[in-house]
Amino acid sequence: MKIWLLLGFCLSYSWSLWGQTNGTLLHDGLNRSYVYYTPSTWNSTTSMPLLLVLHGLTQNGAGVMDITQFNQLAEANGFIACYPDGINNAWNANMNITVSTADDQGFLEQLALYFQQNFNTDPTRQYLVGFSNGGFMSHKMACESDMCFAAIASVSGNMSDTTYNQCAPSYQPALLHIHGTNDLVVPYYGGSQTGVSVDQTMNKWQSFLSCDPNPSATAMPNNSLTDLSSPTLYTYQNCSSALKLIKITGGGHQWPGINTLVGGAGIINMDFYSPQVIWDFLSGKSCPSAGSLNLEKNAVKIFPNPATSELHLSGIAANAQIIIYSNQGKVILERQGISQINISDLANGVYFLEVRQGERLERLKWIKTD
Repeated sequence: MKIWLLLGFCLSYSWSLWGQTNGTLLHDGLNRSYVYYTPSTWNSTTSMPLLLVLHGLTQNGAGVMDITQFNQLAEANGFIACYPDGINNAWNANMNITVSTADDQGFLEQLALYFQQNFNTDPTRQYLVGFSNGGFMSHKMACESDMCFAAIASVSGNMSDTTYNQCAPSYQPALLHIHGTNDLVVPYYGGSQTGVSVDQTMNKWQSFLSCDPNPSATAMPNNSLTDLSSPTLYTYQNCSSALKLIKITGGGHQWPGINTLVGGAGIINMDFYSPQVIWDFLSGKSCPSAGSLNLEKNAVKIFPNPATSELHLSGIAANAQIIIYSNQGKVILERQGISQINISDLANGVYFLEVRQGERLERLKWIKTD
């Protein structure tokens, strides 16, 4: 009997480390949900990339997971894929029509941080891909977030007018944009509800990334002659980060290469499988100089650990920014340049301490107990 109980425990523990799992994260007073996939090659000492996949309006994370099948790519290529849910099946992406007022930027940043802390994901290899409303959100994150996402891909999404006018990136992400010219939901040439045209968006990124103004055009293989559409790859030259556009002449509001009637509208281009093309573009991209995060191990010490009423720190500079996070990624407190923190009011459990000193950053795990 004991052997069977032990075997059951081991199987349960193993499954908790890899496979498809549902999760929740408290952010801004809301319990946010997501589903994620951890490949079987993951272990606590392996620092893998993180891919956040953002669904379209009226969809959810599980739905876009089923459509795109990024889980299979995650298993084959060794990355963690996460599919978060927007509030009321929408993202607050500065759209010209109000679809959500939630702090989605903060949520996605907190979610990425949660995976860094709990799954040892690589903060220099974080990627975003979004469809439709999720594509708008990806552009917004690249324009407005201080957290580095090394590369983004947008499918049938775009910049809203607000994002376009306020875009001020704090880093230089690589970017792939995929869009059909017959998209009636998010028109290629822009619209009153969706904002600027795709060409305006590409010109904006061309300017930010200091690319040559005129991209090279290459006709992609037209493998399917029955889909009434054809893709052309536009590659921008001499950029600080890679910038590409796949313009699908005749294509609709769809994921290319995925023959599904769920979540899209219009003609599906079947000449290429977009999830694989997207991952091929994203993979290998990283934030410059380890992003803005130069990870320094063992520069900061915390004691005692576990701690009861006070947490002591050594190796702290006067300008050091100190943040304590809960195990769910919620910011508990922030301090600057102190070596002793009163934790008597904190609940028992696991916490993370983040210390930023100039360009250096270190994260440490500790336990609060009675």
